[in-house]
Amino acid sequence: MTSAPAPPTPGLPAGRPPRRQTRSFLPDPRPLAWRQAAVGLLLATSVVGAAISYDGVLRSWAWLYPTVVVVFATGIAVAAARLVRAPHVVPSIVGLVAWALAVSSMFLRDTTLLGFLPTAQTIEGAREALDEAWNTISFEAVPASPNVGIVALLAGALGLTALIGEAIGVACRMPAVAGVAPLSVLAVPALLKTEGPGVWGFALGGAAYLAALALARADVVSAHDPGPRTARPAGAAVSPSRVITLVAVVVGGALVLPALVPGFDSGAFPEGSRLKYFGQNVGLNPFISLGSDLRGGQGVGIIRYATDSNQPVYLQTTTVDSFEGSTWGPDNRDDQRRYDLSAIGTDTVQTAQLTTTTTVISTGNFTSPYLPVPYAPVSVSGVQGRMGWDPLNLSIKGDPGASLGQNYVVRSVAPTLTPAELAAARTRPRGIGLETSAVPSNVPSLVRTTATTITKDATTAYTKALAIQAYLRTFTYSEQAPVQQGYDGTGMDVLEKFLEKKSGYCIHFAAAMAVMARLVGIPSRIAVGFAPGHPTGATVAVAGLGSLPEYQVDARDAHAWPQLYFEGLGWVPFEPTPSRGSVPAYAQTDAPAGTSTNLDNPNDAARPSAVPKAATPTPSAAASHPAAATSAEARTETTGVALGAALLAALVILPAAIRAMQRRRRLRRGVEGMWEELEALGLDHGLPADPADTPRSYARRLERWDGADDGRSSEGVSLRGALATLTGEYERHEYGRPGYTPDDAAAREALAAVARAGRAVRSPLARARIAVLPPSAFARPSHGIRRAFRTARARTREVVISAVSPLLKRVRPAIKRLAPAASAARARLGRLRRPGD
Repeated sequence: MTSAPAPPTPGLPAGRPPRRQTRSFLPDPRPLAWRQAAVGLLLATSVVGAAISYDGVLRSWAWLYPTVVVVFATGIAVAAARLVRAPHVVPSIVGLVAWALAVSSMFLRDTTLLGFLPTAQTIEGAREALDEAWNTISFEAVPASPNVGIVALLAGALGLTALIGEAIGVACRMPAVAGVAPLSVLAVPALLKTEGPGVWGFALGGAAYLAALALARADVVSAHDPGPRTARPAGAAVSPSRVITLVAVVVGGALVLPALVPGFDSGAFPEGSRLKYFGQNVGLNPFISLGSDLRGGQGVGIIRYATDSNQPVYLQTTTVDSFEGSTWGPDNRDDQRRYDLSAIGTDTVQTAQLTTTTTVISTGNFTSPYLPVPYAPVSVSGVQGRMGWDPLNLSIKGDPGASLGQNYVVRSVAPTLTPAELAAARTRPRGIGLETSAVPSNVPSLVRTTATTITKDATTAYTKALAIQAYLRTFTYSEQAPVQQGYDGTGMDVLEKFLEKKSGYCIHFAAAMAVMARLVGIPSRIAVGFAPGHPTGATVAVAGLGSLPEYQVDARDAHAWPQLYFEGLGWVPFEPTPSRGSVPAYAQTDAPAGTSTNLDNPNDAARPSAVPKAATPTPSAAASHPAAATSAEARTETTGVALGAALLAALVILPAAIRAMQRRRRLRRGVEGMWEELEALGLDHGLPADPADTPRSYARRLERWDGADDGRSSEGVSLRGALATLTGEYERHEYGRPGYTPDDAAAREALAAVARAGRAVRSPLARARIAVLPPSAFARPSHGIRRAFRTARARTREVVISAVSPLLKRVRPAIKRLAPAASAARARLGRLRRPGD
């Protein structure tokens, strides 16, 4: 009985067997170029969308436009190269060139040729910009001033991030891994901002990334399933309904997940204590660092001062005058600064008697652009570097980190205030900035109602201020409650939550009093700096003043307090924060336990470990405190040891886990994967496959393992027989006639027999080493790199040939036409060279 011949394959001559499909390393030319370009542009859009979250890392939005220009200039250049089907490496080079031109044009135009071509001066300008950016990163706190250096660094970094993401997603055909581009952009605000990256940055970046992923999936479907077997159209993966669904999921997740997942309020990474700037400083926005400094409980950034004042001295660095927006910070008035520090003063009229004090200050390792001074300074001497003073708030500011290692003398004046003088100050304020009396546009109703209620019986600005201060001093001071309950930082929403919870730290108390003062008609601002600190017991000799007592402040003394303006008296400080600082004599309405109002130790209540002098702890409390501390330390050490052990275990287990995953994936691929697993076994046991090996020659080399147990494994299966079975199945699969179905079960059993034979010839120590650190687990990356180089070389050769072939086709007829004339000319030249001709 004979079988009927197989029907001929369409497109092939009768009797010729169909050619077996072979796997090619060259990229499939069928994917549409416009899809690759669109995927790259969507990835660039995801980077720009994620960059929205940098609001609050840099002040204002001046940084956004140049960032968008640089990122999209890079992305569009790469997309154009993709559209002309340039080799994979060429679009990345084109994008890098476009990135350099865009950065030069946006930030270094004055040093370029024609406004965008870099020159030698451009390199020098770039170095200066990077130095400025480094100073900003090192010595300023977020939100930082958007100077040219930091914006150029941000735009350049995001442009390179988009370029790398495009190369991963399109050139390397790994669109899922390209998500590291927007994720890396979101990581920075997540670490630097107390409130994290925010909803919109996550939503826009995630939506654009998912759209790129969907379009890349459609590209794969159209490339590998082009025939009628595809049950759905190639573009179904990126249909409008699916894109809308993806966007809805991202936005919904950004809104819902933060409410469902609780934040951390203790441990190594508490919310509100994000990664900080380098160095210890007040920075351009001291509000951000204040909470972290207070919660850190470490005395870093020590400042020492000696004074002849008989009142507690607050060291002020700057003020916050505007209460608009979600993040409050000092206004940038660098263009208004004056640089003669020997004559500092305001244009406002002073009617009260002034007291002059002298303070000698040593900043040590405190780094900030602002110089801490007692308010109000009239002269500063001994300062190194160029510093200017602001006529509106008398803050003294220089370059980033200018306060580091300074030693200087400050003469300051302060009015001798009495309740009677403050009550008599009824004249409308004049000569101050309008921003200090402007009522914010988004004040919550609870804040307005509270301000009206607590001041309804007050008849003067002074009595209203006392009423607000007295009300706030009934609250509880806490550095952790705002973090645990999600109202840390500044902003009207935070202020409303603070009034509801009646608990917070100095930022909340100062902001609440300043805002409510404006609501009842009193100009106000928030001063930022340091509370009086505590005496060191030493003295400092000052020429003309003798020996002055020395005091010390550090990060734990960081403080914010409100200043209210009274015409003729100037900016008057109040102290609404209980257990912090010192309440001035004119503002004392209570004497809460633990509050210090003298110079002996004016700010000990700010330190958690300090015990008020008048308080005597009970024996039980004194006994329990060391035990609690010991228990906390023990828990911390135990946690550290556990984390270290877990990390070590993960590092030990990781190679074996990778090897097991590779084995499972190969076995699922059938005989071809099993042969790859055989080569991996040989590599693990010291017999790697050679590129010149055929399947049979490699199998013969593995037969040397048959020295154990007379060539038989513990299962009674011959090693040679197992290798013959596996080799035969693989050869028939790879080189046999089409239609052959391999016996996967027999091949798998043979592979197991070979593995047992390989282990049998190794010592126990060698088997343990192979199990923990299998060499084949690390061979795949290097193999992938070699394959990538081979692919690039083959694709380059293909492109060169395709580019040169049309030219040769055009030149060849002309060469043929010129060939007879060339031959005749050569013959004539030969005759001329003969002697006698």
